[in-house]
This record gives sequence, C-alpha cells and structure tokens, in this order.
Amino acid sequence: MSTHTNNEVAPVVKKENKPGLFYRILGSIGRFLMKCVWWPTKIYYKEKFPKDQKVICICNHYAIEDACAIYHQLFGFEGRIVVKSEAMSDSFVGNFLTALCNAISVRRGESDIKAIKEMMKELAAGGKILIFPEGTRNKSKNYKELMPFKEGPVTIALKMKTPIVPTLYYKPLRPFGFRKNRLIVGDPIDLSAFYGKQLHEVKDEASALVFDKMLELRKKIDDIVENYDGDIQKYEAAKSLTKSE
Repeated sequence: MSTHTNNEVAPVVKKENKPGLFYRILGSIGRFLMKCVWWPTKIYYKEKFPKDQKVICICNHYAIEDACAIYHQLFGFEGRIVVKSEAMSDSFVGNFLTALCNAISVRRGESDIKAIKEMMKELAAGGKILIFPEGTRNKSKNYKELMPFKEGPVTIALKMKTPIVPTLYYKPLRPFGFRKNRLIVGDPIDLSAFYGKQLHEVKDEASALVFDKMLELRKKIDDIVENYDGDIQKYEAAKSLTKSE
C-alpha cells in the first residue's frame, strides 16, 4: 500500500543537459570539417592508442583546436574533453562544444567536484578523457616548451586505476593545410606501481614520471621531423640500424 498522500510532492528527476537538435547537427558538420578541412593532422604511432579500454589522454596545449585531431582521429567521436569553464560560459559556444566533443566544463584553479565526478563517471563506464595537464594554453614563443603539469590527470588516473596515454603536437595547429600539422602518440604510461598507496605520498612522483615521458615524446617528434623530414619509416630504419650495431 502506498504511503504517499495527495499533498506530497513527487521527487524531481533531473534530465541530462544535452544540446538540442540544431546544435547536434552543427556539431556533426563541425566534426567533419575539423577532421578533413580545417585541421588535417598527420598522426605518428596512431596504433599505440588503446581502442577498447578506459584511457586518460594528455596533450600539450596551444589553442582550443588542439582537441580536434585527438578527439576525431583517436577517440573516434567518443569520450569526453575537459574544457575551461570560461570557454563554456557563452550559451551558443557551450552548446556547440558539448555537441562537437562532449565537453566537460571545469573551473580552473579550484577543486571542481562536479567536473571530477563527470570524468570519473566516463572512465568507470570504460570511456576516454582528454585533459591538457598544463592547465592553460602555452603562449610562449618557444613552442617546444612544456609548462609545469597540474596534478589533476594523475590524481584521477590513480583513483580510477587508468593508464595515461601521452600525445604531443610538434607545433601549434594551422588550418586548411597551410602547414602540415603533426601529432605523436606515446606508449601508455602504466601507473600500477602507485596503486593502493596513499595519494599524497605518490602523486608527486607519479606526476614527475608522466612529465618525463612527455619530455621524451618531445625529443622523439623533434627527431622525426627535423632529422628525418617527418618520414617515420626512415626514422625507424635508422633506429633499428643503430640498435644492431
């Protein structure tokens, strides 16, 4: 027998905030244009990116379009991208980014519990997250520079027992093929040695490991582009020859 009376108010069920049909259509068009027209990008070692498992992907960050090649060519239009809340504050832009790349809005410089829960929910479902660990765009004239990493990606990776896949752009992206855009994918970083330990005791060491792996990736793509004209086969052949000597 029901205990509800006519005076009781039924609980309100929140609906998931999804963009409308107009934005979904606009997002579909945008995804095609970004992949094929606006930001065509050559990806080195694309096969290293895990297809069917949860992953936190990290990348250096020059501009908002940095998410394009990763989301469309590696994620395959699935997973979620972490975007600063300022970029989502405008209603049109926010809806467009949500439709374009399923963006998660995060407030920089503070502990954004809602954003963290959304990221963990995606990973718990076996999905993928793209985070820019520098926390903001690199505006330095030295495009090879990596700014210090924020602790967020490693903290979430340790809590969710998720590998981190490093990716890195050689230079800031240029549209319409005016300059060949290049992105390299590194080996997944296994952080299992830190699992089960107190987070405050290991996060600095784990973050340093991830940062070092990104520096190695920086050197590798520099070598490929600057010494082998971006030809991965020449690079691999030269490295194989060096090992055999």
